[in-house]
Amino acid sequence: MIFSFTNGYIYILRLTIILLALCVTTQAYASDSTDPAAKSWYLLVGAGSSQPGWGNTKEKVETVDLILRHKRPQAKTRGSSWYLNRKSVLLEVPLTLLRQPDEPAMIGFTMNVNWTFIARQRFQPYMFIGGGPVYTRAEIPGTSSQLKGSYQAGIGADFSLGGIAMSLEYRYHHLSNGGIKKPNDSLNSGKILLGFRLPL
Repeated sequence: MIFSFTNGYIYILRLTIILLALCVTTQAYASDSTDPAAKSWYLLVGAGSSQPGWGNTKEKVETVDLILRHKRPQAKTRGSSWYLNRKSVLLEVPLTLLRQPDEPAMIGFTMNVNWTFIARQRFQPYMFIGGGPVYTRAEIPGTSSQLKGSYQAGIGADFSLGGIAMSLEYRYHHLSNGGIKKPNDSLNSGKILLGFRLPL
């Protein structure tokens, strides 16, 4: 059975709804934290590259990534000792500039569920998973459709360096169109990002 154009858009819509449900089906936003980093804005900059042979990725695509991130706590702290953690939602607006091949940029909106381990004040590891829709006019061989869907997972840490709040993370990133059009070779990439907390 051929995956139809309409079903492809339904796939991306369902993915977005599921991610939204994961983000909001917990306790109300926490009010027990005095940590100023619990609710914050970050600007992340970094680079990534797809890996041919990883899944059905066939093209090597190198990117420069700019991401505006809002971190919003969603549940009270859990656990104790080193695994004391807080669940948050990461809302991101990623702008992806393509270095190789030289094609138009990609822009998207992603929602991620995040767990930050907050036992220490100056160094807080975290992990996250999520995704969302992406729009691009880039014509990368093996891919098609201007509307695509993405999902991702990553690990990183928030830390302070000379009084500046920063983050460093690695993420796996998948991009495809969910079968809206053929061909539909996915782009599976690894990205390294350095974040700077904004004084907002």
